[in-house]
Amino acid sequence: MSKKPVLQFSIPCLELETEDKPPIFSYVFYELPYPNAPVSFYIANGWSNGQGKFEQEIVIKKPSGQKLISTGKQDFELKQLNTPQLMVNFFKDIQFDEFGDYTVEIYLNDEKIMDYILIVRQLTNEEITRFLSAIQQQEAQKTDSKATPESKVEKQPLKPTSSEDEGFIISG
Repeated sequence: MSKKPVLQFSIPCLELETEDKPPIFSYVFYELPYPNAPVSFYIANGWSNGQGKFEQEIVIKKPSGQKLISTGKQDFELKQLNTPQLMVNFFKDIQFDEFGDYTVEIYLNDEKIMDYILIVRQLTNEEITRFLSAIQQQEAQKTDSKATPESKVEKQPLKPTSSEDEGFIISG
């Protein structure tokens, strides 16, 4: 039996933690200030209420409509109707080379299921000043922490588990 699943959510975020528990999405965004540098981020899709074998694809298009990047087709299987599937993609060092509305398109078996906008905009002078100040504070904290060692647990974002598969990962 095959039943087409529903896309329960599609979440762009800068950090994602899973470690044997439900996922924690950190720094969820709908816009990216244009830092004029490559950006790494995740898009997590939750498929549910379906059964069978399927293919997902995520395409990000520039404001001009040209394709910026695609994950290619990614196979997944929903074995039981009530068991959801989390599909996580890590987009590493993506260069947004123009301002405007980028479109994220989610496909299931070549059918567009959803699309939404990610806005890429220019940083304001105030944001640049805050950004540079934050970097200076981080550098100062690193220097201070080297002087006085402490035991500290840091949250680590989900890392790609495969070698060079274009930065895309899939999680079940």
